Amino acid sequence: MNSEQLVISKEEIARRAYDIWQARGCPPGDGTADWHAAEAQLMAARIHRGHSTQQRAQSWWQRVRKKVRPATY
Repeated sequence: MNSEQLVISKEEIARRAYDIWQARGCPPGDGTADWHAAEAQLMAARIHRGHSTQQRAQSWWQRVRKKVRPATY
């Protein structure tokens, strides 16, 4: 999954934030918390669709090991 696939449009976030706001009973406020919650939910859904957690962890671990290999003198 590349970074372009993780881009979420403002329209998508706005629709999800509106749904969250309605589910909370349409309380007064500026909606910042709903916006951030929507962004987080959509990003998590994108990442989840791209790879399983185990695959992501293994991939991350392989990249770390390549960077941290002990120096041989």
